[in-house]
Amino acid sequence: MSQTTQHAQSIEIAHCPTQPSWPPSVRLRLRVRLHRWRLDRRLADGFWPEASEESALRARQLTDSSTRSGLARALRGAVSDAESAHSLAMYSAVPICRKAVLSWRQGLLGLADRLEQDGPLNPCGVARTVLLLTDGTGPLYNPSPFRSMEQSMWWIADGLQPHGTDGSKRADEAALEEFGYGDVPSHRSDHQ
Repeated sequence: MSQTTQHAQSIEIAHCPTQPSWPPSVRLRLRVRLHRWRLDRRLADGFWPEASEESALRARQLTDSSTRSGLARALRGAVSDAESAHSLAMYSAVPICRKAVLSWRQGLLGLADRLEQDGPLNPCGVARTVLLLTDGTGPLYNPSPFRSMEQSMWWIADGLQPHGTDGSKRADEAALEEFGYGDVPSHRSDHQ
């Protein structure tokens, strides 16, 4: 099976009305690059990747194994920075919110492992991971974020599940168990 076919299956592109031509044109790739932040936000908010050629291409890019590996490395790097005494030193990057990262160390490392596993992932959850890593106002960097690290991890876990998951457990609970949290609450009032 070709890599292109695997990507199409990973985002269920066979069911979509809008498919980007393959290989994508330079014009389409440029539009996606210029609007990457907006496309990531829309995918993270749950818009179907098939809504436009730009969204479909960005979803393919996000679910590509090299992108997923890079995100996994960044998550592990954030945990490493939080654990390191040198992370308090001044440098040009936004400092990690050590307390939030260390309290969710196991979940962040589990998410990194999940991103590197073979198999399809919903681009929604991958886009949410991108936002966690790149939003300087989020819980990875901000001690008083709009959404806590716990809420963010649940949000990402919800988004990683394939479309139409219906099992005996809620999709987000199954994902967090996969991240290494065996006993998860069945009802959460802070879940978004």
